[in-house]
Amino acid sequence: MKKFQLYVLDDDEEYGQRLASFIRASEFGERMQVKLFSKLELILEVLETQQATGVLLLSETYYRLLMNRRTSLHKMILSETIANSLDAETKVPFLYRFQSLHNLLTRLQAFYTEKLNEASNSHGANRTSVVSVYSSSGNSGKTMTAIHLAKQLSFRGERVFYLSLESVSSTSLWLMGETGRFSQLIYYLKSSPGLLGPKLQLLKSFDPQLRFDYLSPNDQIREMQEISGDQIRVLIDALISLNEYAYIIIDLEASVHPRIVKGLEISDHIIWLVRDDLNDVYKSKALYKQLGAMQNVHFVMNKYIGVQMNDFSELGRDIAFNLPYIPEWKSIRTPEQMWTSSIFSEQTYEMAAALFISNRHYSTNAEGAIAS
Repeated sequence: MKKFQLYVLDDDEEYGQRLASFIRASEFGERMQVKLFSKLELILEVLETQQATGVLLLSETYYRLLMNRRTSLHKMILSETIANSLDAETKVPFLYRFQSLHNLLTRLQAFYTEKLNEASNSHGANRTSVVSVYSSSGNSGKTMTAIHLAKQLSFRGERVFYLSLESVSSTSLWLMGETGRFSQLIYYLKSSPGLLGPKLQLLKSFDPQLRFDYLSPNDQIREMQEISGDQIRVLIDALISLNEYAYIIIDLEASVHPRIVKGLEISDHIIWLVRDDLNDVYKSKALYKQLGAMQNVHFVMNKYIGVQMNDFSELGRDIAFNLPYIPEWKSIRTPEQMWTSSIFSEQTYEMAAALFISNRHYSTNAEGAIAS
């Protein structure tokens, strides 16, 4: 996703420098580029000579001078006294200066995303693609596949959200950023679903190494078991309504819990991992029959060694893709082992290109750097 421009016009130069330094050193540096101004005539020159896009953050000192000036930038008021309000005349929102910079920028980003969403709804926009990774049995490599897929898409310039719906998720071992926020999300899912969209901007985490946003449960086993299918739909709809992501990658567990079934139902594409094992043949056939003949299922053989020994024809679908067996992953001892195979990482993207990325989309992005 292209960075948006943040223009800051503030008479407090020290505050502006601190804000800019924080952006460049944090995950917000992946999403926004900041330009500081302390003189009115300089920002007027920008507004007059450029078709600028982004957000114009104004201190109250300058806002009254520019409140009625037309610009393509979305205005926000940096206030010392007012928070979470609107200017009665212009409907421009206030942003309280004396809060943590992380919260301030999160609210600013949410505001900009909302404006983009409004513009997209008026002009028509491509819908976020929801892709789930599922299997009929454990130890099939779902999380490995889901995270490598999210990584490959993000490294090619796509905005990606990774969501684990497992009862016990191991992703806290692999991902950087704050974890353990899922319990707060569950609270809002149950008590105030209408507020979920804005809260997602505050609760989601960002991995600066893999370049995608994520939510993953830490130790909320009981809470995850109590989540309903309808609540999962609310969550996915809220993520889509942010209009911020090209892909939502859902990491599912091998069960038929209502939250898992609903995740499958609302997915645009299901990557159903199978292993070349008789037990897997039986379980995959039984579960696929129980869940119904979903048309968006792609059976993918993981841990493929070059020859297929078992017959999967009773599934009624061909094996759509083969992901390679990685001997180094037979026993994981350190988090670093997850990134030892460039072959697997690249093959996850080849799988995506073959199964659900359009030819136009693939040719446009295939020149991007391949992450190993």
